[in-house]
Amino acid sequence: ILGLATLAYALINYSKLPQELPAQFGITGKVNRYWDKNIAIFVFGILGIVLPLIMQFTRSIDPKRENYKKFENAYAMSRLAIGVLFNLMLVLSIAYGLGKDINVGKIAIGAVGIMFIALGNYMPQVKDNYLFGVRTAWTLANPEVWRKPHRLSGIMWMIGGLLIFAGAFLSGALSQLLIITALVLAIIVPILYSWMISRPLKS
Repeated sequence: ILGLATLAYALINYSKLPQELPAQFGITGKVNRYWDKNIAIFVFGILGIVLPLIMQFTRSIDPKRENYKKFENAYAMSRLAIGVLFNLMLVLSIAYGLGKDINVGKIAIGAVGIMFIALGNYMPQVKDNYLFGVRTAWTLANPEVWRKPHRLSGIMWMIGGLLIFAGAFLSGALSQLLIITALVLAIIVPILYSWMISRPLKS
């Protein structure tokens, strides 16, 4: 419903839009890339609708699909968060094209921070599977090695989300430092931790 409503908003305002719309925002909030408005509306509109549906389909082909029943709520909220993010990207892109007096780049980065916080809240609930979560050779090989990094991931993603959200409303080097730190905490730290705790099990 949200995806269709967002797409409708874009089509209603189609004739008022310039030929190019923002498609990518840098970590400073500035527009890095523009697309033809037809491509921007199609890509963001379709991703906001189709990606959550694809995530629902892919679980059915996961060899560990039975485990999804153990974290239904977490998976559903993750699908919703990802869909809403793409819907928001389209709304912001249209608002920019209509000349709205808002800093769409900062809002986009702030929205990513909120998504990180939301996903971090549910990350500890995620059970081992091949398509979602911290999927490394070490986590997939051992349920205990899967569990501990995901508990840590929940904390790291929430901290990272707060840093990204704060960085969205700062400027210059400090903003970039906060966002880069957030990505390291959310992505690199859990992977390294999964490797560290797997080593004693091999010895």
